[in-house]
Amino acid sequence: MIKLYQNIRKLRKEFGWSQDELAKRMGYSDRSTIAKIESGFVDLSESKIMAFAQIFNVAPSDLMGWDDEEPTPAIDRQTREFVDLYTSADPLTQKTVVNFLKSAKQDS
Repeated sequence: MIKLYQNIRKLRKEFGWSQDELAKRMGYSDRSTIAKIESGFVDLSESKIMAFAQIFNVAPSDLMGWDDEEPTPAIDRQTREFVDLYTSADPLTQKTVVNFLKSAKQDS
């Protein structure tokens, strides 16, 4: 289980998120819960492990440290930021972005 907590911290830092940001994404009221989780003071339920894995876009087994390799996000930080911005935009802005990208692809 110790790898789980270390991996959460490692991935949070790779994504460039503060403990406050991760807490917000996980639905916690403040960073203190994330600090306790990363220190190994909180036992996580299966549903919370799944939620962390989903947020970091890794397999739960990677997050748990069951695989020999280090967990790595499936998408890089810049792509994740783009996805976050896109999904939080209104539908008209999303459509504008898609049209722009399609146009840029045709021009290249």
